[in-house]
Amino acid sequence: MITVKKIAAILLAAALPMFACAQVDTAWQEANALYAEGKYDEASGAYVQLEKSGKVNPALFYNAGNAFYKQGEIAKAILYYERALRLAPDDEDIRYNLELANLQTVDKIEPIPQFFVVTWIQSFCNIFDVDTWGIFGVALFAATLMLALVVLFGRTSRRKKVSFAFAVACLSMSLVATGVAMREKRHLSSHIEAIVYAPVTSVKASPDAGGVDLFVLHEGTKVERLETIGSWEKIKTADGNQGWLPTTAIENI
Repeated sequence: MITVKKIAAILLAAALPMFACAQVDTAWQEANALYAEGKYDEASGAYVQLEKSGKVNPALFYNAGNAFYKQGEIAKAILYYERALRLAPDDEDIRYNLELANLQTVDKIEPIPQFFVVTWIQSFCNIFDVDTWGIFGVALFAATLMLALVVLFGRTSRRKKVSFAFAVACLSMSLVATGVAMREKRHLSSHIEAIVYAPVTSVKASPDAGGVDLFVLHEGTKVERLETIGSWEKIKTADGNQGWLPTTAIENI
């Protein structure tokens, strides 16, 4: 027999997620209000707290980047713009603000030109975000199954042939969309890219403080993480230069 206490417990359990969402919405509105009032320091802190709660999205990272940019904290602004761009690679506003922030960095590193096929593939993958690619993959696979039923149970041979052709096309596109979604999902979880957070850091030839200095990097520069040994990271810059720097000098995107 279900008692009044059990019913109350069930209702409370169901209400907790809604209460949590309401709290997040309120915190989001408060953070945006602080930004609108020009209280960028408080606003950035509020956005970071929202990030720690796990309720992340491109808008949150973008607004946090704007708040840090307004304070002149370029490295943090770049970090959050990059995080926003990972979730919304086709967003022109994010790209524009990221370019503005990058113009204020000290290190002007010219990236190694990519083979045009690699550039084309990356541009194609960036048309949609990972969730949209996943939805397309599932929807196209469902369409393939429905068309397969028509092929099996269709009344006329013409209808079967047309359905078969469309089924092959839908299956092919489903595989492509699913493959892109899986690729982008791996990229999002890899955290192989980072932003230099230290105002100035020397990149060493070996993972120790006594290593030979190879070159110097300044805050805001984007690097690729190659290897970790203890408290040292082997990194590569966009122009191909490699070396070691302290883990504390960078922040993962």
